[in-house]
Amino acid sequence: MNLHLLRIFVTVVEARSFSRAADQLGISQPATSKAVKELETQLDTVLLDRQGKRFQPNAPGQALYDYGRAIFALEREADEAVKSYYALERGRLVIGASTTIATYWLPSCLVAFHARHPAIEISVLSANTRRITELLLDCRVDVALVEGEVADKRVEIRPWRSEEMIVVAPREAPGGAGDSAAPETRTWVMRESGSGSRAAAERILAEAGIVAPQVVEVGSNEAIVQAVAAGMGLGLVPRICARDQLALGRVRRFALGGGPYSRQLYRMRLPQRPVSQSALAFEALLAG
Repeated sequence: MNLHLLRIFVTVVEARSFSRAADQLGISQPATSKAVKELETQLDTVLLDRQGKRFQPNAPGQALYDYGRAIFALEREADEAVKSYYALERGRLVIGASTTIATYWLPSCLVAFHARHPAIEISVLSANTRRITELLLDCRVDVALVEGEVADKRVEIRPWRSEEMIVVAPREAPGGAGDSAAPETRTWVMRESGSGSRAAAERILAEAGIVAPQVVEVGSNEAIVQAVAAGMGLGLVPRICARDQLALGRVRRFALGGGPYSRQLYRMRLPQRPVSQSALAFEALLAG
């Protein structure tokens, strides 16, 4: 099988567009389409179900994509194994971090690492816990920091640090009702499924014996705090995410009872994957 054609096919499926894939690969859109058709000819199998400009992989196309994704993840792993022998005078470090970690806990670590190793190029990818795990499995990040536990036997997960979780409420309840409305009757603003913050919030509510009657999903803890400030309902967030709005008086702490509550933050690794010198140096800084 021609790996060049396979790489183009995998990129097309991931980009969901021939033109976007062509831009990523630095080739023309006609060349991209021709490569996929040539791969189909070589395999004597149709790989994409086409409907006008839209397409999706069929069963054999999905199987080939899964194999191709694994092949190129292994290729990146091999590349990293060779590069790991370089000293820290040069190199690149890609850190994958859950949203809250990337926003609040990571910046001071990045400053300290850059001061020690200024020649290392640093990139940070921020997403929810589920997506960071996928990036680690694809060997697209060197260090992975997440906000929730990951139930995947391919991943080694270690506690890193804990952070306080609090409930925030609008500054003034409608009608001046204060805290009289029971939390189990209120709307709760939460992160999306797959987020470590969502899992932590659901665990804490369960511990408090609360079943949220209505949940509004938003994409970040900052958005939760802003929605609460606007009067949407209650939110359960890391205290660090609400500190500015608490100081400004735009939201207030809501006494849930049974606290204090906290959640664990984690570091993840692939046990069989070689670890670069830059990743080892950064993890040593995290542990310090």
